[in-house]
Amino acid sequence: MRARALAGKLSPVILAIGAGAPAIGHHSTIYFDLDAEIVHENVRVVAFHVTNPHGVLVYAVTDDAGNEVVWNAELPSANFTMRGGIFESMLSPGDVIPVVVGWPGIPGRTREHFTRLKRMTMANGDMATFTITSATLTPAETG
Repeated sequence: MRARALAGKLSPVILAIGAGAPAIGHHSTIYFDLDAEIVHENVRVVAFHVTNPHGVLVYAVTDDAGNEVVWNAELPSANFTMRGGIFESMLSPGDVIPVVVGWPGIPGRTREHFTRLKRMTMANGDMATFTITSATLTPAETG
């Protein structure tokens, strides 16, 4: 009887740990170089989608040779992004973002011109900051 009571108490714990395992694997940082940053300035928004399983900011930047290069920046899930105050309606194609910072994709593990979005400074000065599982919008200081 005592073993059955103990098993009943442990079952929710075991289920919680087991349920979290796929999320940890899915949100692995193995695809991105967290020791490096890629910084792009004055990028043009091609598309911005706050969706599941990950949102995406597609943007164009001009490289050193004067060529336009399209990048994809992965965001957290829609739930995390919107909970942080960042919504799809905030950016439209053609908008210019002064600064985009990301963790670059590791060659051979991700496609070319792919990054995990770390932060971006919007045209109005608001700062959006991202982690693997969160997002935060910090309004520009006024005054």
